Amino acid sequence: MAQTAIPPDDVARVVMLTFGNMERGGMYWAYLAIKPSRYEEFKKISATKQYNIQNFVTDAFGEVIVSGEGGLPPRDITKQVAKLFGIPYNQMFSDADPMPIIAKAIEKLGEKKSSS
Repeated sequence: MAQTAIPPDDVARVVMLTFGNMERGGMYWAYLAIKPSRYEEFKKISATKQYNIQNFVTDAFGEVIVSGEGGLPPRDITKQVAKLFGIPYNQMFSDADPMPIIAKAIEKLGEKKSSS
């Protein structure tokens, strides 16, 4: 039986912490779960610091995991996000390219699927 490729957007997200200014003043932070196919595009858009995060879901980039007011999320929130996505806490702010990690995880998932 031929193996069917697993679409990354169906099984993975890139977790990203972003910051911005609220319309009424003050800062916000948000943990986002970005579709792998839209990750590079979102990085470029967010680098302009002009993107309105309220459009994130409507623009189909992915999901907002959690957000709040202030400059940084509380440590316990970061720990919960790390646990939710199976990311070691000390790797939450790594500069590693997430795409090879996602590809490797999908490959393992495909192997498990084909052996069952």
